[in-house]
Amino acid sequence: MARISQSRQLKLFLFSFFLAVGMGSIFPWWTVFVGFLSLLWWKRGVMPVVFGWLVGFCVIGASFPIFDPTDVGFYTDMNQKVVIEAVIVSDPEVRNNAQYVIVAAGKLDSFDVKGKILVKLRRYPQYKYGDVITLSGQLARPAEFETFSYADYLAKDGIFAVMYQPQVRLIRHQEGMFDGWSLVYWLKHEIRDEIEKLFGEPGASIVLGLLLGMRASIPQVLMDDFQRSGLTHILAISGYNITLLITIVGTLLKGLGRRVRFVATWFVIFLFALLTGLSASVVRASIMGALMVFVIFQGRKTDGMNILLLSGFLMILVSPRILIWDVSFQLSFVSTLGLMQLMLLFEPYVKKLPAFLGEGLLVTLAATIFTTPIVLYHFGVFSIISPLANVIFLPLIPLIMLFSFFALVSSFLWLPIVWFWLGVCSIFLMILIEGVHLVAQIPFALVTIPAFPWWAVGLYYLFLLKVIASRTPKLGRYSASRREGVS
Repeated sequence: MARISQSRQLKLFLFSFFLAVGMGSIFPWWTVFVGFLSLLWWKRGVMPVVFGWLVGFCVIGASFPIFDPTDVGFYTDMNQKVVIEAVIVSDPEVRNNAQYVIVAAGKLDSFDVKGKILVKLRRYPQYKYGDVITLSGQLARPAEFETFSYADYLAKDGIFAVMYQPQVRLIRHQEGMFDGWSLVYWLKHEIRDEIEKLFGEPGASIVLGLLLGMRASIPQVLMDDFQRSGLTHILAISGYNITLLITIVGTLLKGLGRRVRFVATWFVIFLFALLTGLSASVVRASIMGALMVFVIFQGRKTDGMNILLLSGFLMILVSPRILIWDVSFQLSFVSTLGLMQLMLLFEPYVKKLPAFLGEGLLVTLAATIFTTPIVLYHFGVFSIISPLANVIFLPLIPLIMLFSFFALVSSFLWLPIVWFWLGVCSIFLMILIEGVHLVAQIPFALVTIPAFPWWAVGLYYLFLLKVIASRTPKLGRYSASRREGVS
């Protein structure tokens, strides 16, 4: 019997771990145990598979909380008003006429408690990170819907209780005024205010979505146009946006040395994550993007698949529920995987295109093929015109990101050239907004698929990986020599 390589053993361990965590997140624990017993019939490579399954089973099991009287989650079924003293530990998110904040509880009535609560408040007065407040209202358990578990979605961030429209009293402002998070949020708000001052609506909303991942201010009519066109993914920070950023930096620094480009790209990814507020989803997407840059610059000396799987493994160890309940993690993971695996297959077909356009088209095709089943599963809609819209409009996105960034920096530095960058960016924004609106008017552009089953998602990826494995000699190998834009 041929010996299984260490690289393959690692893949078996990681795939088994992911499967155990995924099953444990959805099904009763006994199904995971039955799955473990079935692994004992595995003939080759049984130890990595069994070990991966056991680790996954333990990790997901440990993520289910057991509440005691010191946890706020213990009081969600009391059905009576409580008074909680807490500190705001998130940047408030404004949506419509409300603001949503995450608070860390300190006291409930006269008892010391711990735990995080998602609180929905009136839009005004506005609160800030670090504010200490008292909340008077009912604690509730997050809702469960027929096709979506809001409780599991919040649990991935350690939130097991919610409060809606409680009475609020401010005790004091900005307890953590000089800590790192205050600085990050202050910088984010300054950038947001400057963008809103520079760009008129709806252009400012698009730039905020591209640079900061802030979609709350986008008009619903425009959001509907992007959804019908299959372009909403560009307005949320994910692995796709990070890849566009890598492409831009690689193109701009093409004439510099290899090591300089590598360090500069990593620095820009870190800076981008910092400017967007270092949210968990952005940090995860940035880590995957940084790993992809490492794989690109290492070339065939590095197994990209193993590096990506290991990064996912470490993230899931920290927060096990993100595997099933964090859509941004799923999209970032599979889009990065697609970019690593499919670009080698597509590249020969787009070599004759201009370098910048070819890079954008490769990114779009790879990301779309790998993310489509997840979009169908979570949102139940598919845009028939999405491939066409992506090919037409995606080349505009790096240009808008680049020129809006130049305009922003020039504005902060009081440079007169800001008006040139602003004018160029506004032209591209107008083309994007008007073009997307025109394409969205095509009849039957959006197809509703009410119940795309999870097993269909699994079959899709199994088939896709099988096809890729048959077409590439080394699954997971990514050649830097084929990526002239960044290598």
